[in-house]
Amino acid sequence: MKFLLYLAALAVAPVLCAQASYYTGTAGGYNVSEQDVTPGGAPMFGVPGGIAWDPAGSDLYFFDLDNGSIRRFDTGTNTPAAPLYTVPNPGFLPYVDDIEFDPYVTTDLYFIESGGPLLYKLRRSGPDTLDAAFGTGGVATSALLNVYPYDLEFDPFSRLFMSGSNIGTNCGVWLVNQSTLAVSQVVDLLTPAGANSSGPVVFDSAGNMYCLLPPTFGSSTPMRVVRFAKGRLDAAITTSTPLTVSDGVMLIDGAANFPNGGRAAFHHENGKDLLYFTANDGSILRSDLSTGAFTVYAQAAVPGAGFTHAPSAIAFESSGDFRPYSGDANRLATLMYTTDTNFTVQQAALCFFTAAGAPASVDSLAITDAPTAVSNGAGFRFEIELRDATNALVTNDDGGIQVQILSGSGVLSGTTYRVSTYGAAVFDDLVLNGVSGSVMLRFSLAGSAIVVDSAVINVAGGGGSSSSSSSNGDGGSCAAGGNGGWPVLLGLLVLLGVAARLRHART
Repeated sequence: MKFLLYLAALAVAPVLCAQASYYTGTAGGYNVSEQDVTPGGAPMFGVPGGIAWDPAGSDLYFFDLDNGSIRRFDTGTNTPAAPLYTVPNPGFLPYVDDIEFDPYVTTDLYFIESGGPLLYKLRRSGPDTLDAAFGTGGVATSALLNVYPYDLEFDPFSRLFMSGSNIGTNCGVWLVNQSTLAVSQVVDLLTPAGANSSGPVVFDSAGNMYCLLPPTFGSSTPMRVVRFAKGRLDAAITTSTPLTVSDGVMLIDGAANFPNGGRAAFHHENGKDLLYFTANDGSILRSDLSTGAFTVYAQAAVPGAGFTHAPSAIAFESSGDFRPYSGDANRLATLMYTTDTNFTVQQAALCFFTAAGAPASVDSLAITDAPTAVSNGAGFRFEIELRDATNALVTNDDGGIQVQILSGSGVLSGTTYRVSTYGAAVFDDLVLNGVSGSVMLRFSLAGSAIVVDSAVINVAGGGGSSSSSSSNGDGGSCAAGGNGGWPVLLGLLVLLGVAARLRHART
C-alpha cells in the first residue's frame, strides 16, 4: 500500500521550498531555533518519525528521511551526525513512527517501524555506533506485530508501552517485554468504545496512563482523553486482563471542543502535570487536563499554497522546569514537516524551544493589591508590578513571577506562576488550606534574586480542605482548533486505497 503512495509521490517532481519559520507566534517567554533537516532528494515521500533526547548527553536522535536512518543531531554544532542505524526497507520505504530511549539503560534505544510492522531495540556502544555483541550487529527485532504501531512511551517506572491499531479489529495499548520485545495487550480501546484509530499514549508523574483517541479513523472531530489509574493498569498487567474504556475516566469526551493531537508529552511544572501536544496544523497546544481547557503554546505559521503542515514528534529534554522568562535550562524539541498534495515532504525542521531569561530592565517588585485577611479554602488576589531602577512601572518587558509561602503553615494552591502583562502580574485564584494563624507570602522574579514579601495575612477557619485548580496562567483558553487541510488529504488517501495503512492522517 505504501508503494502506491510512493509511486504517486514520484509522479510529480518535488519542488523544494526554502526553509520557512514554522512558529511565528511562539508564546512569550520562550526562544525557538529551527534547524533544517529537509530531505535532499528522492525518496521524499513518508513521515519523519519520532525524536528522543539522549538521556546520557545533550543531543537529540531522530529518523532522518533523507537516508532512512536513525541518527544523532548534535545540538552543539546544529548538524546531524553519522547515522547510527539504517532502517531496513520492508518493501515500500522505511516508516519509523516513534523513538524512545530507556531512561535507566541509556544505551538502549527502541523504535517502531510500521511497514513491517516491527519493534526494534538498538544498543549503542557510543553516540554513533552500535554494540556489535548485542543482537545482530547491535540490533534486536521482535516478530511481526499484530497491529500497526503508532506510539512508544515509558512510564515513570521504566516500563515500556506501545499504542497501535489495525483500523478494524483491534486498537489499544500493549506492554513491551524489554528483554524479548514480546508484547501483551493491557488496554482494549476498540471494545466496547469503538475507537478504531490509535493515538498518543502518555503518563503523568504518578504513573497514570492517558490515551488520546480520535473518535474514529480519519475523523476531523475533537479527540477524547481517557485516564487509566496506575493501580488498575498494574492489576491488568498482573492478571493479563486488558482494561477497556469503561475502566478509565473520560477526562475529555468527543463532544468537547478539544482538538486532535498528533503527538503528546506530559511535563511536570509548578506542581502540575501539563499536557503538551501537537495539533493537526503543526501548532503546539498545552493543557491542564483538570480544567479541560487548552492554550496555544506555539502557533505554526500558515504553509504556502498547496502545502500542509503536519505534527510528527515532540519531546522534553528532561523533567526540569520549563517556565517562561525563567532561564530554565530544560528544552522542548519538535520535528515539523510540510507536504504537498502527493504527500511528498517539502520541508522538515527540528525546532528547539528554550525559556527566555528574566528581563534586565526589572530592578524590583512591588505589591499593589493584597488582602490583609483571608479564609481557609477561599480564593484571594494579589497584584505584583515590575519596577525599574527609578521605581517606574516596566511596561515594555515581561517576566515570570513565582509565589510561595515564606512563613506560616498550610498549603498554597492555585496558579502559583504568572507571566506579567505590561508590567503587572495578577494572581487571582490563590488559595490557602490548613493554615492556623497567619502567613507571609514571597513573590520572586524567576531567573533572578529579586523578591518582595507580603505583609502578614490573617487566615480564618484553620484546617479548610478546599483547593483551587486552573491552567498554568501562561495564556488564555481557546475554543477550537483548526482542521487545516486534512479532509482533502484524507479524500486522496481513500482514492489510493490506503486509508487503513496511513493512520497518521487520522486527524
